[in-house]
Amino acid sequence: MSQFDKKREELLDEIRDILINAEELFDEKSKSGEAELKKLKEKLNSRVSNAKEKFASLQEDAIASAKDAVASAKQVVKQTDSIVQDNPYKAIGVAGVIGLLLGVLVSKK
Repeated sequence: MSQFDKKREELLDEIRDILINAEELFDEKSKSGEAELKKLKEKLNSRVSNAKEKFASLQEDAIASAKDAVASAKQVVKQTDSIVQDNPYKAIGVAGVIGLLLGVLVSKK
């Protein structure tokens, strides 16, 4: 499992716990006193803050991963462009062979 998936699962678990704590808060409201309500509310606020931090971290990781992918794609495009510029006739030949192979494969179906 990737780091991104692990963090996503941790965040989902945290959100589930927050919802359970919120349900406890509403259930306890009718059963307990003000001190217990404050304690549950503080616990819930702490969990929400923790979930926000995890979400921010997950968001930063996703953005960094996307930036890396874009940078890698740009590098591949630059390399391909350089190769085509240096060897235009070879590039045309390779493209023609690939087109011919694809045409043969498509026509057989």
